[in-house]
Amino acid sequence: MFRRLRKTLTIALTVLCVTSAVALAAEGTLLGTVQNVDAQQGRITLRAGEDNVVELRAPAELLTGLQSGDAVEVTRSGRNATFIRRQEGVQEQRSDLGGTLRLQPPVELPKSQ
Repeated sequence: MFRRLRKTLTIALTVLCVTSAVALAAEGTLLGTVQNVDAQQGRITLRAGEDNVVELRAPAELLTGLQSGDAVEVTRSGRNATFIRRQEGVQEQRSDLGGTLRLQPPVELPKSQ
């Protein structure tokens, strides 16, 4: 009984380690909103979607001029940002609202007679 439990736990731990390694080695482009920038430590925190917060390492020159609330496109390799571009004209996402803030034009009410 203990052998079976040990074997099951070993397999589960192996699957977890492989999954974690694949996630850490992820490469590609990430779109998100800057939550925090620490140029001295070389770190940026992004909100990419409603429930996805990612912290990446980046050279200070990539972080220059970025502020919380900026919409960015980040190319990454694992946990390292290799390219960061601010998205001009993209509406800011507010984390306190959990979505995109959109201003609506005023509605004209019919005039009473």
